[in-house]
Amino acid sequence: MKCLVKGIYKPESKNLSLFESGNFNRFFILTDLEKFRIISALPIKIPQKIFKKNPYIFLWALKLVKNLNLPQTPPLIWFILLHLQDYLSYNARNFAPWFLFQVLKELGYEPEIEKCQNCQRRLTKFAYFDRKKFLYCLNCKKPSYLKIEQEDLKKAKEIKKIDKVPKDIPDFLKIILRFSLKEISILEL
Repeated sequence: MKCLVKGIYKPESKNLSLFESGNFNRFFILTDLEKFRIISALPIKIPQKIFKKNPYIFLWALKLVKNLNLPQTPPLIWFILLHLQDYLSYNARNFAPWFLFQVLKELGYEPEIEKCQNCQRRLTKFAYFDRKKFLYCLNCKKPSYLKIEQEDLKKAKEIKKIDKVPKDIPDFLKIILRFSLKEISILEL
């Protein structure tokens, strides 16, 4: 639902902090069924279940979404944030890279993990990693590149699933995600 909030960005506005990502509020809305206008918001106590086991991961996810300054949060990201408790209960250790991949995918910066960066050949049996951001095939590799085996490629491809967090995420994929996030941060500035 999209709503109008008048005067929210004025310097003297006391309500700006209520409308940031991750806040639980009760909104009072006026509507004529075409336009919605928020007239007031009251904070609601944060549910303790969410923060019990993994408070830092939860806060990190909210901060990541907030710092991207998106004009509108993609529906998949909202769904993940609303069901964060379920995702964290399945596999909290690998949630951060999985969530980062989903955010990058929604923004159109999905790292390529199935094809060679140069020739676009499909990577099936093995790949070579440049230790920064890209995967290459046997024909495009350089001597300094790290060889990635078929098992690790299969594990890396599991990150594309949106219904659950994978049990194992290879280290090379975590490095790729870090470089992709730095790239987006530079573009945002």
